[in-house]
Amino acid sequence: SSTTNLVGTVGWSHDNRDSVIYTTEGIVQHAFAELALPVSNQRYYKLTYQQQWFHPLSREVTLMLNGEGGVGNGYGGKPLPFFKNFYAGGPGSVRGFEPSSLGPRDSYNNALGGTKRIVGNAELLFPMPGMSKEKSVRLSAFADAGAVYGQGDLAGTSGLRYSAGLAFTWISPIGPLKISYGKPLNLKPTDKVQKFQFTLGSIF
Repeated sequence: SSTTNLVGTVGWSHDNRDSVIYTTEGIVQHAFAELALPVSNQRYYKLTYQQQWFHPLSREVTLMLNGEGGVGNGYGGKPLPFFKNFYAGGPGSVRGFEPSSLGPRDSYNNALGGTKRIVGNAELLFPMPGMSKEKSVRLSAFADAGAVYGQGDLAGTSGLRYSAGLAFTWISPIGPLKISYGKPLNLKPTDKVQKFQFTLGSIF
């Protein structure tokens, strides 16, 4: 079967960082809204907001705080389409857990995603020891928290998860490369762990 949707979107961004690559100060904000109009087969809305704040604690140490929230649902008797669900876990949200593994799961312990997502991160960024003038390499210590909520929750699968760890970032010739080691702090029996994680092309 097929569906036909007429979708309207609107977005807003603000960025006053002193550097996109080696940020030490500034704020980044993103807001996005998506609405499947009433003439569509699927009727839903999604709203997301993200803010990052960078503040120098010294000449070499920067504090980064990140907060994200999202909510979505169907209307007119329609559910939120499964392919529009929110996910969390892994790089960019809560490191130390498998990507997109947090939140509601089915009876086979597969992630279902959800209609609400919340993520918070705190990260101390500092140069590699002995390489303070090298702007392409950076270390960090982080603490992450996040959750996804929605229908189909099984006991113990939902709720906030926390992790902490260390990360290494290198602005390589082929793009930003980040390796992190995250340790879950409130592991539940159903959780899926992935302590070492690697990303290419995105700093956070």
